[in-house]
Amino acid sequence: MSLEEKQQFLVDEIINKAYDSEDFTKYMDRKKENGGQDLDIWQMDELRQAVYDYQKMKNAILQIVDDDVGFKKKIDCQKLIGTEIGNTNNVYITIDYFDKKDTGFFSLSKSYVNYRIVTQPFQWAVTRRYSDFEWLREILTKQYPGVFVPPIANKTPTRQFSDAYLVKRMKFLQKFLNHLLNSTILKNDKYFCEFLRMQDEKEFKSLQTASEKVQKTTKLDKVISETGTIEVAFNPQTDNYIKAAGNLMTSLNLDFDVIMKQSKKMLQDFDMVSATMFQMGESFEVLTNHINQFNSSVQEPEKILKFEAVTITLNNMMMIWGRNFQNYVNYIQDNFRNFFKYHDKEIVQLKEHLLLRQQSQAEYLKYKERLDLKKEKFYQLKEFNKWEVSKEILDELKLNIENKKYCLSVMLPKETSQQNDLRDTYAYYNLSTYNEIKRVFDQNIDIYAKHFIKFADSQANNLTKMHLTWADIQGNLQGLDLITQNDQKVQIMQQPKPKN
Repeated sequence: MSLEEKQQFLVDEIINKAYDSEDFTKYMDRKKENGGQDLDIWQMDELRQAVYDYQKMKNAILQIVDDDVGFKKKIDCQKLIGTEIGNTNNVYITIDYFDKKDTGFFSLSKSYVNYRIVTQPFQWAVTRRYSDFEWLREILTKQYPGVFVPPIANKTPTRQFSDAYLVKRMKFLQKFLNHLLNSTILKNDKYFCEFLRMQDEKEFKSLQTASEKVQKTTKLDKVISETGTIEVAFNPQTDNYIKAAGNLMTSLNLDFDVIMKQSKKMLQDFDMVSATMFQMGESFEVLTNHINQFNSSVQEPEKILKFEAVTITLNNMMMIWGRNFQNYVNYIQDNFRNFFKYHDKEIVQLKEHLLLRQQSQAEYLKYKERLDLKKEKFYQLKEFNKWEVSKEILDELKLNIENKKYCLSVMLPKETSQQNDLRDTYAYYNLSTYNEIKRVFDQNIDIYAKHFIKFADSQANNLTKMHLTWADIQGNLQGLDLITQNDQKVQIMQQPKPKN
């Protein structure tokens, strides 16, 4: 290679990459006995290696300086491969039906429930058991460390098969599936896609069996990202945010618990109010019966049919009003108690996600502290034979013995490499935790807003229906002459039967 090509190489690798040219020149002089500034005495491969070693040394020094105030690095990893779900907008999943299956003769030990899952706009329809949801969450957690996987309903110690319980669980599981769609990584997972699409039960069981071979992702180069690279970092800003977020999540759990208790009290209050209204309706029915008895015992001109029409209307008014308040029980159950119960569990799960970051941080700091003490001892005592470096590197270190940070970074390379791996792992969990908390918080703002917009719409519609109902009642009371004519008598309404 010509002299000009060597010079251009040095310009590209040293000058253009902002390394100190004078420092590099001194470094090259030390590499050759008669001085290393004469490029003619350098073979190109030898020159490349010298530049690589210099850059590695300087990067190590810079990295240590960064480690004092923070750390940031990019790592090559696996690139995300899209799925049909991931490449489609406005996907929505509903669980619209459950089917109880009893396969045991004498107990419920072998009974289970199938849930029908419909995915739009694909019109996929499959049935899955609760254990299938458990499998899906487990395989996602195994494959994507650092990515928050939303919770599913708890597995109850005793099997409950009441319709009310299963409806509640069905809605809980539906939230889980739709929250997976909020993560770019999770919604592109092949197992998630097949969970929603694969109809043949044997084929699906084969998929689950094959997934048992999937190993938990522990190496950062096996992590999946959209770009094929991940950024790992820690700094005071992320530390402060994560600490503040942890405190907020603790407060949210307490706040949600209060809201759920208040919701339960509202359920009881509306249930009591509706029960009282039904009782009042029954009282008006009794009053109607007494009037009817009177009408049956007197002559036609003496009958008080209009009074009977009034009391029947009042009976119906209380029954309709009671049913309306009874509907509020369902509104509160779905829109407040169950809604905040899921998000309370989600926050608990998110706090558990913080433990991964805390554990990796503790492991890194513990190892670093032990290794720092060991290196400090070797450095102070000048025990060069214990530094575990080659003679050439050791000669370089002796020439830079006053540069303590550099010497400490180079000695004990195997243990330093292990420490760096622990640091990178901690930095990954730290930044992914920071990003996932922000993602979940931002996502939930949108979820909360849409949920209560829908709730407000339902209440507006309910008020419209009640307005029409009250208008009908008003019309009945104003038109007593009409409703007492033949075949136009108002019928007594009965209290609705209690739900099982």
